[in-house]
This record gives sequence, C-alpha cells and structure tokens, in this order.
Amino acid sequence: MANYNEQVMLAVQQFTDETGQNAINPDDFITWALANGKLSPQPEDVRKLLKRRVTTAMRQKRLIDEDGVEYRAMQCAVTWDKDAGGQIPMWFHTDTGGTSNLRKKAVKQRRDGIADDVYRAVSDVVHMNKVHNEEIQFVMDFTDDYLDRKAAETLRADDEGAA
Repeated sequence: MANYNEQVMLAVQQFTDETGQNAINPDDFITWALANGKLSPQPEDVRKLLKRRVTTAMRQKRLIDEDGVEYRAMQCAVTWDKDAGGQIPMWFHTDTGGTSNLRKKAVKQRRDGIADDVYRAVSDVVHMNKVHNEEIQFVMDFTDDYLDRKAAETLRADDEGAA
C-alpha cells in the first residue's frame, strides 16, 4: 500500500489528468480532492502538533538590534542524545543562550541546509533545461539578494520609526 505522500501524489496526477491543468493551486486541488474522496485529515498526536506550532513561533520571532539589523531571536542546533537514542533539536536565545559550540553548530547546520537547497534548485534547473530545451539560469552569487533585502529592511525600519 502506498504511503500518505504517495497517495497524495497519485491524487495530484488524477487531478491534473482530469482538469488538464499543467500547474495547480493547492487550494483548488484540496477542494477537488475532498469532494472526490481523495484526501482526508489524518489523526495527529497533539504533542507533535504543539511541537510544530512552538518551533514555528520560535523560528519566526525576530528582533532588531541597535544598528537596525533584524535577526532571529531563537536559533536551533540539532544534537545527538545517546540516552534518548536520537536527534534532539536544542533551541536557544540568540542574545543570551546556547554555548559557543551550540552556536557554531546552529550556523553550520543552517549553512548545510542552504547548500542542500541550492544543490536541489540547481539540479531542478538542469533537469528543466534538458527536458524543455531551455537555458534557465540559476545565479549562484547571492550578494545582491542580501543587499536588496537589507536595503528593504532598513527602509521598513525607517518608515516604522517615522510613524
């Protein structure tokens, strides 16, 4: 029997076959899937649900320092706990928490995650170019992206300060 993700992807294929759409809006797909009995909510452990909500809140909390730099208030490093026999996410406050080792581990893990995302994005572009005979480019230098976002953040802070 197919796992849940495989069942969803089968339903997506049925939806695209039935509607002829070559790009889908998840809301439209969900409406169709519920109406056609292709999806139903899955029971979920309340602790897992709360953990996801708590970690989302910690991940999204931002602070602004005296120089106007916006940063995440909380950081996470995944550690190994031999007693628990698995990986444990350890959250700490950027300004007051964690150890030097935990902070370095958090930065390394964030960078590794970004590198994984870049690898997957480039692989997707290579494949799309091959399948569609296109020359889509993926620029690897993110300096301008950083500077654009930093300028937008500074303008936003200036606007909020003037209000």
